[in-house]
Amino acid sequence: MLKTSWNRCRRIVQVSMILIFLLPLMGIYQVIGTLSSSRILGLTLTDPFAFLEILLASKAVTITFLMSALLIVGIYLFLGKVFCSWICPIGFLIEGVDALKKKWKWLTRIQLKKAVTHEQKQYYWALPFFLVLSLVVGIPIFQTLSPLGILYRTFLFGLGLEAFLILMIILLELAGYRRGWCRTLCPIGVFYALGSRWSPIKVRCDTDKCVQCFKCVKACNYTAESLKSTITSTSEFCVSSLCTRCGRCIDSCSSGALQFSLQPVADLLSEEGGEKISRRSVLQGAGMIALAGLAYKPSQALAAAAPRVFRPPGAVRDEEFLAKCLRCGKCIEVCPDKTLLSAHLDQGLNLGTPYFIPRRVPCSLCMECPDVCPSGALVPLGMREVKIGIAEIDKNRCYAYQDDVCRSCYNSCPLIDEAIKMEGFQYPVVDPEICTGCGICEYVCVMEYPAIQIKRMM
Repeated sequence: MLKTSWNRCRRIVQVSMILIFLLPLMGIYQVIGTLSSSRILGLTLTDPFAFLEILLASKAVTITFLMSALLIVGIYLFLGKVFCSWICPIGFLIEGVDALKKKWKWLTRIQLKKAVTHEQKQYYWALPFFLVLSLVVGIPIFQTLSPLGILYRTFLFGLGLEAFLILMIILLELAGYRRGWCRTLCPIGVFYALGSRWSPIKVRCDTDKCVQCFKCVKACNYTAESLKSTITSTSEFCVSSLCTRCGRCIDSCSSGALQFSLQPVADLLSEEGGEKISRRSVLQGAGMIALAGLAYKPSQALAAAAPRVFRPPGAVRDEEFLAKCLRCGKCIEVCPDKTLLSAHLDQGLNLGTPYFIPRRVPCSLCMECPDVCPSGALVPLGMREVKIGIAEIDKNRCYAYQDDVCRSCYNSCPLIDEAIKMEGFQYPVVDPEICTGCGICEYVCVMEYPAIQIKRMM
């Protein structure tokens, strides 16, 4: 019987996951979004950690949003911490750096002399830190700065300065801090590790076949000590909560002693759960919580500090929008006119959120974007209920007010003769009560510097 190459299977899954989320670039929208939140064949799925951040930042939740996160929780409670080795694009990137270091030996020369070699150490401070910081400042901090989201948004919506964070992760690996991001800074891996002990899928060692060559221990990037303890004791299963089920240990075992197996429920309930969170880790988390408290700023002030931009139709007020937006990009992908853009680092705290520039591409008010937003940052509305802004006419620049003939804004208005009316068959006049702020009038204005512009509502 042919031996399964778990590493090959894993590579196929990793590459497939990346390509699947890039399908919208080819006009295929059966899968949209990123790993923060996605819609796959009509089913909405949300990263549980992203859900918790949005919940704490906005202090609000809907049942549909909760269910989209619970589906993922159920999957990983069964599969364990497989996200890190099978799904995460950062994990795939880091393994690519490892492969390059093996192929190009000169890369190892830039490694720091005192490189970290304690591959078993996992720091837990990032989990409480990001959750508490999101609660305190009212913005999902990790979703804003997450390299996973940045990587996908770079592929889907273009390169920005925030991609420098990806470069920093690569440099961290080259400097000798193996899995430095994963072990020290990433709260997602910690989140899945906490539930991993309940996964029935474990690496099982057949001690009758094991020759204790320790090739598997050398191949393991995360739980080498626990694996070594398993094969040198009477323990049958590797119970480490940090095991990512990557299968590298199984592939390296020439005697066939290791395999994936289902742990009996009785053993699963009676085990102590592998690595425990040390007192030092708890103190680290407490320290980060204290720092979060010191970093406290009212969410209103943070929202005011972010550059003011035009949001998609149905967007809640600025403060609430920054708290609820998942930065998943689904609204941007479904926009038929490619109106919406993803904010880059030059937009400050707006990073990753959707916005548009009326003069570049206006909003056609198709109202498709609120339908794909699971968190409530965009609320479904009728076209006449939309209030993105209000059009204002500069009479000193408008052709019509200079006794010339021009009806560009009037003729293009989706609410013609309502939002914009013609006074005396000559002069366009905006009704601020009806104007939606879609920006079509600004877009079609024949002036190089438009005589009619959308102004944000205060």
